[in-house]
Amino acid sequence: MSDDFYYALVIGWAVLLIFWLFTLIFIYYRNPPKSKLTKKLAIGSFFIFLLILFFIIKFDSFFL
Repeated sequence: MSDDFYYALVIGWAVLLIFWLFTLIFIYYRNPPKSKLTKKLAIGSFFIFLLILFFIIKFDSFFL
């Protein structure tokens, strides 16, 4: 049961990471007039998502 939870967590977080990347790319290149999204903020936000996914994968023994 805990294996299923771990795999669901990793897959769910990976899907969220992909959708977040597409959202950031879309907003960054569309460049709405009142958008406060800068390149630094977009890259930082993406790396926070990536870092959390890395920690979930790295500490799999905690979940299993």
